[in-house]
Amino acid sequence: MKIIDKTPFLNDKGELGISQRIQGMLKYGFNWPNELQAQKAIITYFDRQLEKGYTLIRNYILGQSGIMVPIILLGPTGIYVIHIAFERGRYEVKGEAWNVAAGEAYKPAPVNLIQRTMRMANAVKSFIERQRVRLPVDIEPVLIAGDPGLHIESVQPAIRVLMIDGIKSFVSGLATGQPVLSNEQVYELTDRLLNPHFPRKEQVMPPGEPRGSVEGSAPQEVSRARAIFDASQNAKPFDPSDFDFDMDEEPNFDITPPVAGVAETSPVELPAPSKARSKRTLGMSPMQLAIVAVLVLALVCILAGFGYYVFAFS
Repeated sequence: MKIIDKTPFLNDKGELGISQRIQGMLKYGFNWPNELQAQKAIITYFDRQLEKGYTLIRNYILGQSGIMVPIILLGPTGIYVIHIAFERGRYEVKGEAWNVAAGEAYKPAPVNLIQRTMRMANAVKSFIERQRVRLPVDIEPVLIAGDPGLHIESVQPAIRVLMIDGIKSFVSGLATGQPVLSNEQVYELTDRLLNPHFPRKEQVMPPGEPRGSVEGSAPQEVSRARAIFDASQNAKPFDPSDFDFDMDEEPNFDITPPVAGVAETSPVELPAPSKARSKRTLGMSPMQLAIVAVLVLALVCILAGFGYYVFAFS
């Protein structure tokens, strides 16, 4: 299996340094390192079980939308958008509802992981179709429990929900399932994700166009897609600091950049560059530096107090 890791803030060794860890926690929440750890364990298992023909894209940002998708898996059996849940405790899935245990009953969880996973799948679908590509198969959203301490009770879930003990059968199905995509389609769709080709003006796909076809596609594009497979692992990770997006809100999929001198039916204005971004130090904004400084000061005070206690009572 080919793994293309686009996780932000990772160093050359694929790890988070102290500074990168702090930046990631400030941007994505204090549980972000736990989420990455849960992803790593699942991806390692996928890599051992799935052979050639499958490509996994990790933590990829969909253009200027700023939407980060944890895992996009493409292969002969289809396209999957996978979200790894790192939470612990008892949860319940009913349709699109994601509820957390409250005593003997359940209540809606603060973040609905079912709807979030569905929105990410819709975002990937929109990102590809905006390039005048008619997907040959539907994109399947999948939620996986990445922690053995997470127990999920499913009642007609709107998407596929897997516990730890269900991952093995899921991956076995991928390895032995009936192919619905050719190798060339997998290469082309991967290329469209990593190197999108947006049209200069919106055009409607002809009604008679067969599913899975791409306007203007040529053998050279497939060859270029194959080259991506060989060089993608050495690519520099995306830096999502240019974007601000909340997956709990309905995303804006209008991501086609305007082309000078070409009329468009619905031109899109790119967001103005942030002033704070031009004043970064060590890759962090002034606000992030201030928070880090407060944390360092608090640590110094704790160490000083501990030293005084040891000196005074020794």
